[in-house]
Amino acid sequence: MSVYIAKESFAAEIDGVPVVVRKGVTRVRAGHPLLAGREQMFEPADAHADFDVEAATAAPGERRARPRKTAADE
Repeated sequence: MSVYIAKESFAAEIDGVPVVVRKGVTRVRAGHPLLAGREQMFEPADAHADFDVEAATAAPGERRARPRKTAADE
């Protein structure tokens, strides 16, 4: 799946909902309604591959560290 990042900041409306897009921050997937008709305002995000992405969940068989419980947690 291709991901695009905003080259400019702008405001738009998608299905009646106002959306604020921030240059260098907002990312959308290919086919997203925000991209339609505004392709020139985005570029492929792989041009900005200087960020790390952490999986939100553990992969099968992967163990995640859990914080220790304190007396305040009980």
